[in-house]
Amino acid sequence: MNLVSSRGCPYRCNWCAKPVFGSTYHFRSSERVAREMLRLKKEFGAQHIWFADDIFALSGQWTRAFADAVDRLGAALPFKMQSRCDLMTRDTVSALRGAGCEEVWMGAESGSQKVLDAMDKGTRVEQIHEARENLKRHGIRVGYFLQFGYPGETWADIEKTIRMVRETRPDDIGVSVSYPLRGTKFYEQVVAGMGEKENWRDSDDLSMMFQGAYSTEFYRELAGALHAEVRDGSPRWDVVRALERSSARGMVVVS
Repeated sequence: MNLVSSRGCPYRCNWCAKPVFGSTYHFRSSERVAREMLRLKKEFGAQHIWFADDIFALSGQWTRAFADAVDRLGAALPFKMQSRCDLMTRDTVSALRGAGCEEVWMGAESGSQKVLDAMDKGTRVEQIHEARENLKRHGIRVGYFLQFGYPGETWADIEKTIRMVRETRPDDIGVSVSYPLRGTKFYEQVVAGMGEKENWRDSDDLSMMFQGAYSTEFYRELAGALHAEVRDGSPRWDVVRALERSSARGMVVVS
């Protein structure tokens, strides 16, 4: 079953849908959220919770109070959530584990600091490594949202992302290409190079919508190979072959 403890996000990643819906952030009391968990557990037999917040555990103080309330009420349930790597500190992760957290999805996006800075992400690559270790220490599964194709990303930046995945070994990944949403700073940067397809109904999460460094076929092959590597736990693909295939297609977007 789903729960929501907050609405919105105070961060300013320049590609995110947040500006479309406003920049406000509101959260509910930790006690109230814990009591709703208890109700789902006792009255509805919930066995697992998905916190559908854009960003969960924004405040370490709130998270610790939430864990205390869950413990006092006997409301603990296994749950998964999404958050940011810079919020997954040792104290916060310990509190999350105590409340029942089993899985955290983080917007890692890239292993290149250059790309993270261009996105206005506000995080550092080393924080991805630290968050992974903190979560692993408490037996919490980790998923990364990864994003390829951001303007200015080079093959060297892609290699840094691959290296980051290999070094930190997340339990799962979700891969997409940078998608321009109307109303965002990122959209304004790339709109002049966009083709006829301007909406998700005309595309999918691995179709380039603007003139990028590589073709849609390349990013699909990259995503498939990286997914397979994470599942198998060992390198199993030829990146040179992937690059050569993309070169054969001109390394351009297929509109």
